[in-house]
Amino acid sequence: MSEDWTLNHLGMMVTEKNSVLNHFQSLGVGVSVGPQPLQPYEEGTGELMYFQTLDGDPITHQFKTGGPHNFRDGNSQIGNCQLEVYPMKPGPGMFISEYLKKKGPGINHIAFNTPDIDRDTERFLKNGCDLVFNATVNGKTIENYLDTRKYGDVMISLRPPADEWEIVWRKNNKSHPLVKDWKFFGVGVVVKDCEIAREYYSNLGFSIEKEVLESKDLGVKVCHLKVGPMMFELIEPTKDNSVYQECLSARGEGIADMTFIVKDLQSETKGLVEKGADILISTQEYTLIDTRKEGNTIIRLFENAYLYKSFVL
Repeated sequence: MSEDWTLNHLGMMVTEKNSVLNHFQSLGVGVSVGPQPLQPYEEGTGELMYFQTLDGDPITHQFKTGGPHNFRDGNSQIGNCQLEVYPMKPGPGMFISEYLKKKGPGINHIAFNTPDIDRDTERFLKNGCDLVFNATVNGKTIENYLDTRKYGDVMISLRPPADEWEIVWRKNNKSHPLVKDWKFFGVGVVVKDCEIAREYYSNLGFSIEKEVLESKDLGVKVCHLKVGPMMFELIEPTKDNSVYQECLSARGEGIADMTFIVKDLQSETKGLVEKGADILISTQEYTLIDTRKEGNTIIRLFENAYLYKSFVL
């Protein structure tokens, strides 16, 4: 499953949208490119089905489409990756606000475009994942959220192929002169047991790239899964002083970092330091940048040649 998916965005739930967008832009990491319209501009009837809490019953909401959009989110363009920054309030409202109440801000879902949303949704349902959000326009599904949080606490959303407006919008964002030439590679998902999490994602239909490996220097065990066009690196801390143990202790399982490939690691690291970034670890092969102040997420950069030589930290 997922071989024909494309990445749409990483979804970060926050309480203060502008603080997060300003944080990434001030460090020279990402450029604020404004909101994305969720619904296609098509006159007719739209309907949302979602859970206010995952322990309750779903509600539905119908509305007329084709009018002006009500924008809430903001997006940070980080290299060729779009980070959706969506403001929510902890407490009742929509199921995803439970993340804020339980864990605080952070990346909690990843959206993909698929050529067959009904097919892939059915695959998740057969594997025991609940459908917790469904958006339609004139009876056609335009987004589904699947509850894939059992291990790793990451939710996957699916959308149909991008419309022309979205393709043009994304191309324009990437062409911004301040957007860095970074290539998105994947996310680091901190877990309590990477072998159990690895088996869970494998059972969902995602391909396994590597066996479980260990980095004694960083105090972690890791394994890799390919989810659509990106890599999930499952990270199990093995030492109390590991930065990933800090992430696990602070927020529990979930996405701890975003990983990018860069052409000149030393130059990129120097530029980030000059902008005031805190460097957690810097070697000739990779750099970990502490951007957790807003959004609870680390940025990880790899030198291009090194990354393709080995996925091991």
